[in-house]
Amino acid sequence: MRTIGLLVAVALAAAGCGDSGGDASAGGAGGQAGTGGDAGSAGSGADGGTGGDDPGSFEATLEHTFDPIPVESGAEAYWCQSWTLDNDEPLYVNRVRQINDGGWHHSNWFFVPDNVFGEDGTWRCSDRDFGEVQAAARGGVIFAQSTQTFEEIQAFPRGTAIVVPPRSRIIGNVHLFNVSAAAINSSLTMGLQSIQEDEVEVKLREVSFANYAIQIPPQRTSRWSQTCDLTGVAEESFNIYYVLGHYHEWGNYFKLSFVDDALNEQTIVEFGNTAGDTLGVTIDPPLPNNGAMGLRYECGYNNTTDRTLVWGNNGQEEMCQFLAYIDGNRKIASFAEGMVPVDMGEDEDGNRLFDTPCGNAPFFVPQNN
Repeated sequence: MRTIGLLVAVALAAAGCGDSGGDASAGGAGGQAGTGGDAGSAGSGADGGTGGDDPGSFEATLEHTFDPIPVESGAEAYWCQSWTLDNDEPLYVNRVRQINDGGWHHSNWFFVPDNVFGEDGTWRCSDRDFGEVQAAARGGVIFAQSTQTFEEIQAFPRGTAIVVPPRSRIIGNVHLFNVSAAAINSSLTMGLQSIQEDEVEVKLREVSFANYAIQIPPQRTSRWSQTCDLTGVAEESFNIYYVLGHYHEWGNYFKLSFVDDALNEQTIVEFGNTAGDTLGVTIDPPLPNNGAMGLRYECGYNNTTDRTLVWGNNGQEEMCQFLAYIDGNRKIASFAEGMVPVDMGEDEDGNRLFDTPCGNAPFFVPQNN
């Protein structure tokens, strides 16, 4: 496999949500999280959304209800919302829970220092020059909501945690889409469940890839794949602890695999859920790469419309991406643009297959915390 030795001084974001607020366009973060439901299968044999002692339990260390957001019938709304944690010590977050009143298409949440991006509340992202890449650079990704879910818990295995530094603020890039016949005024409550420092065995880092080249043909099923070589980017030995895929209304399949130099694949997760399901899968025990330095992800769609669906941040288009958490000391991302997909023909089930080159897209950002 090709070696990539690219070190870029920018950060991972769960790509998709662009500048938002009021009438701007925002999109979903690679973002489904597990609640212990049927989220598919993991290569390690783990069930979706498991982790910790009891996948059904949640005890918030900190919890906050954000201001409700009004949305007219048939309309979409894009905003940023922020919550200062007032934490004097690091938080070792093992679980995150969101509960909303409905109409939340998706939302991406980050932790940043509490002296950036202004005061708490609900505000237009563009008014404060908020962007997901710089937010992840200054802190990290704490959570990404599944498309159209009302409630979910993102649970990591026991002894693992996202480290949120002292004096941090949570910022969400949120997208609401009201498909009901009446106006709504909907809020979201977020809870963080942390563990003690002496309980932490593994500090988790984000991995996020996005396939911007999707052009999903109408009136048929198709699958879109991309394989990226992490040689020189990821550490030679790493484990995957959590995976969540992301697509919109027409998505119906996701698979993530390790790929070695001989192009042999080892499945990490594979599921066939649709929008409204929670798609996060806790890998417990974690799955090692066993020397394989390639990651291949695949999204499947049933496009029942008469138009080609492209990458889009609204409820009328589609996405193909994932967010995962690994061990090691690096965040890793691949957001290649301008790549031309290759038509690979049909599989035995009649799915049209497309493969998008990765190019020199993957990059990593060292972490100190």
